[in-house]
Amino acid sequence: MRVDDPADLVPIFERDREVHAYGLADLESPYWERSEWHRRGDATVGIVDLGDGVTTVYAVSAADPEGSLALTLDLLPRIPPGTMITGPIGLAAAVGALLSIDDLGVHVKCARRSAGDVPDASALIPLSRDDYPQLAALHATAPGDAFVLEAMLEDDTFVGLPDPDDPGRLIAAAGTHVLSERFRIAAIGAVLVGPAYRGRGLGAVVTAGVIGRLVGRVDTIALNVEAGNTPARRTYERLGFVDVLDYEEIIVKPKVKRGSDPS
Repeated sequence: MRVDDPADLVPIFERDREVHAYGLADLESPYWERSEWHRRGDATVGIVDLGDGVTTVYAVSAADPEGSLALTLDLLPRIPPGTMITGPIGLAAAVGALLSIDDLGVHVKCARRSAGDVPDASALIPLSRDDYPQLAALHATAPGDAFVLEAMLEDDTFVGLPDPDDPGRLIAAAGTHVLSERFRIAAIGAVLVGPAYRGRGLGAVVTAGVIGRLVGRVDTIALNVEAGNTPARRTYERLGFVDVLDYEEIIVKPKVKRGSDPS
C-alpha cells in the first residue's frame, strides 16, 4: 500500500524512536513531498529523495524487520541504480541474490542516553551554508568517509575546527544529517576529521559541539556508525551513546549489459 499521509507512519516509528530518527525526520518537508513510502502492516519502506540528485531507501524497521525486507525486494524495480539502501540484517544477501550490489557491511544505530564524558569544544566555530566550500574541501581530503549535502547546513547544527595555522581551512567538522524539532529528534552525521589530524580525539570534540547545539531543541539524539569502526564506537560510547540496532547498508549497482566491458 502506498502511504499518502505521514501520520500513518508516525505511530510505527514512535514505538522505538531511537531507531527511527531518520524515518521520523523524513516524514517532514521537504523530504515527504518528493519521496514515496510503502507499507504492508508494520513493514515500511521509503524511497527518499534527499535532493541534489541523491536518493536513498529507508527500510530499517524495529517493528517488522522481516516484513520490511520482503517489501524492499518487492520494490526493487522502483529503486534506481546507485541508490543506497539501509535495511535489516540479511539485506545484502537477499538483494545481492537478485542484483549487483556494493555491500557496505553491518552498521549500528546508536542513541545518547547519558551525559557521558564531554570534551572541551570551545575552539569550534559554527558553520552555515556560506561555509559549505570549506566543509566540502575538508570532505575532499577523505572521499567517501562521510556524507554531507549543502542543504544540511541550514539546520544550524554544524561546527568546524579551524586549522590553527590557516583559519580559513577546517581540519574537523560535524553536524546533523536530519533534524526534526516537531518530533524533537536528530541524527548526528557528516563527522569527519582530516586524515592528517586523526588520533587526537577531534572526532569527539566536533561531535560534542553538535550535541551542544542540539540541547533544548530535541529529546533524542541518534547516530549511525560502522560496526567495525572500533575507534569511533568507543568515542561515541564515551559521549553517552549506546547501541540500539544492527542493520546493513548496500548500494544498488547499475546492471552491466551483456557483452559490455564491466571495467
